Amino acid sequence: FMYIKKATALLLAAILASSALFTACSDKSSDDKTGQSDTTVVEETTKDILAGLDFGGRDFRIQMSNTFISSADLMMDAGESTGDVVDDAVYQRNMTVSERLNIGFVYTETDYAWDQVATNIRKIIQAGDDAFDLIVNDQRGMAQLSAEKIFTNVYNCKYFDFESAGWWDKYMRDLTIGNKYMYLLVGDYFIDVLRKAHVIYYNRDIFRDIYGDPDEIYKAVNEGKWTYDLMLTYINGAYLDTDGDGKKGPNDQFGMIIAGVGGSIFPYEYAGEPDFIARDENGIPSITIANDRSDRLYQKIYEVYYSDATDTNYTENSQQFFGKFKSGGSLFLSTATIGEFDILRDMENDVGILPYPKLDEAQSTYHTTIHDTAEIGAIPTTCGDPDFASAVIQALCEESNKILIPAYYETALKIKYTRDNYSSQMIDIVYEGIDGLFPLIYGGTYANDIFTWTFLEPLKAKTNTWMSSYEKRIKAAESQLQELINMYTSED
Repeated sequence: FMYIKKATALLLAAILASSALFTACSDKSSDDKTGQSDTTVVEETTKDILAGLDFGGRDFRIQMSNTFISSADLMMDAGESTGDVVDDAVYQRNMTVSERLNIGFVYTETDYAWDQVATNIRKIIQAGDDAFDLIVNDQRGMAQLSAEKIFTNVYNCKYFDFESAGWWDKYMRDLTIGNKYMYLLVGDYFIDVLRKAHVIYYNRDIFRDIYGDPDEIYKAVNEGKWTYDLMLTYINGAYLDTDGDGKKGPNDQFGMIIAGVGGSIFPYEYAGEPDFIARDENGIPSITIANDRSDRLYQKIYEVYYSDATDTNYTENSQQFFGKFKSGGSLFLSTATIGEFDILRDMENDVGILPYPKLDEAQSTYHTTIHDTAEIGAIPTTCGDPDFASAVIQALCEESNKILIPAYYETALKIKYTRDNYSSQMIDIVYEGIDGLFPLIYGGTYANDIFTWTFLEPLKAKTNTWMSSYEKRIKAAESQLQELINMYTSED
């Protein structure tokens, strides 16, 4: 579901890149969801909050995460034009901001393991040095630190305009508690969030051989009929004992391959629109995972993972995992993101892209999970001039919306990497369904990991009942969540 600022970003990208108009949505309250039938056209704001600013050649200092799965190359630049559409857009965006505000960029690159992000950043800020104006790193670790209030409350920064194109304000509000504080920044500059959007890929040639028209799934998606039950039908009918040994093995053709029984569960969980939390009128969350919908969702996830036509014996991001799919070894591949689409460019078989399915047809829309290690931003409290920081980050998001998003989304992702007309429609649906997920991002540290392990523990144990896992976690989870709420909303 697309909210007004994200809608503006997508609409401008389409106009600038290909003159194709997207559906945009009218603004809603923070808890309201928009449907795909809304056709209100959103116009770009004419307000320029940065007009007349000149920082006299001042350096803007970024601690930039640069791991093998990060998007640092789409935030920093090569220092010159290379002829590649996306690379040149990154370079142009940075040059435009540099000239617009008369600043330079200084990067300090890091390569933290996901479970060391909070520890390492905390040490830097607790040292008290004004070393960085912006820190970019994994949202799970950054969320942990936001509760400790070692990041600046962005509502107090002078030059942020979250109403302007380029900001994902609903996503940011989903990662807050209450209405007074916001510490985490998500927008078009932080493009790793888009690139970490989970999708399902499918082998259109295998589908054609078994079921006929490979566009049949696309049509089901567009008609709102792409559900767990339909996906399971396709999975179960696609297994083939390729080596003829009479038993399931690594050389066979599968209906689905999944990178292990672990973090791969996230997009399956949240695609089903689970009622894991509720918020009161003041934006305060409570745990509501014990409900009938959760039970139905778990049963479907269990069926996917333990179908005779599913193989989960892979490691995430491994060459073996993608190689199995690229060689025609499976109809579907999950545990993959939009940013990994380019890995499949040299695949001989025709490949398609899909959102994760709905729990049932009554579900109003498709939901896209962003992996918990997607990289976002924050201004450390040690930053001596948060207003300066806000001006530069504001400009980076605005110019990313104008320059980078059209190049990446329209030119590279939807034209260069896709092979059929429907794929670009699917990418739009995936984009529109992106959620900022409070349970996923905060639950591991501040809710006894109840949102993950209530389902994952029994799934690993191959049992189709989950309540005992929930019951042994709920007391500590509620206590930890209340501690988080108290930390986040305290005035000191």
